[in-house]
Amino acid sequence: MVPTSSDAAEPSREVPAADEPAARSHGASAGTAVRGAKAEGPALTVAAVARRLGVAPATLRTWDRRYGLGPSQHMAGSHRRYSSTDVGRLLVMRRLTLEGVAPSEAARTALSSAEASSASSVRVPSVTDVLDAYTDAVPMAADPAALVAAAAHFDNAAVRWMLARVHPRDVLAWWSDLVAPSLRALAERPVLERPGESVVPALESAAFAELRSRAAVEVARSQRVDGSIGSPHGASADGAPTVLAIAAGVRPDLLLHVIATALQARGVPVRVLSGGSLAAVGPAVERMQPSVALVHEAGAPGDSDRAADAVSAVIAADRSVPVFVHRQGSAPFDVPSSATVHHVRTLTGALHEILAVLG
Repeated sequence: MVPTSSDAAEPSREVPAADEPAARSHGASAGTAVRGAKAEGPALTVAAVARRLGVAPATLRTWDRRYGLGPSQHMAGSHRRYSSTDVGRLLVMRRLTLEGVAPSEAARTALSSAEASSASSVRVPSVTDVLDAYTDAVPMAADPAALVAAAAHFDNAAVRWMLARVHPRDVLAWWSDLVAPSLRALAERPVLERPGESVVPALESAAFAELRSRAAVEVARSQRVDGSIGSPHGASADGAPTVLAIAAGVRPDLLLHVIATALQARGVPVRVLSGGSLAAVGPAVERMQPSVALVHEAGAPGDSDRAADAVSAVIAADRSVPVFVHRQGSAPFDVPSSATVHHVRTLTGALHEILAVLG
């Protein structure tokens, strides 16, 4: 999977940049100032901050190693944790790198902002502020041709810029107006690619990264803490119903994650089961005890049979769980007649019918 723009700018195995020593020196002084300030808010792990910012944990470790943008709090056992101030400067770093600023320069700006914050009463950003880096940005109109051009040139910064700003509050419109047309256009045009370069997977990877960011924002808005979604029994900490989304294909399905993100934006925790053997469906149902199961058939050869098998596996594990099958076409689809199975053919239909069942 191709990394996000910030990941691409900072691969963990890359030879240190020429200006790394200067950045380290600058980072040390700024880091000292931040570490001397009183920490506010919860102390977060690398994994938690990575999820919230929509970047890879390796990217955070690289930013820490090269630029001093690391965690400032120490917990029992010498484990380091990020404070709200640490996360605030990472927000600046993330915003600038997505806008195409060189990582070294973005780090200098982020560290400078941290120094100013530690010496004044600047408000520490909330979790939602940190997650939603473009909350105040002017939305862009969907322009699939522009996205195709940026993706074809592997311009990760431009791709992420457009993905973040088109329909920032409506993931279904984001998919139908921008991402789906762009992927179709790229798939239909012949292209000679260099080894290791494949534009469609690259765009899909960027879209997955954007979905991660949007899903994390929705979790923050609903005031759920890390780990509260997807407990061993599938219920969130506040008792909200959960959905188990199952991909009928053998590879991660971007469209299924779009539906999952749309549900999460409406306060419904979702977990996606993809890849591997369908033998994992039954144990997943027993472990999560979901309120609803959603099976998505992507339309590839053999997916219809796999979807039917997935539905049967859900029913065998718990017949009381309503099952929704998202698929196109009218080909026969055999499931036990006594089961509660709903067929939906559109994204909007799947979303609203599931929400109606959950009440």
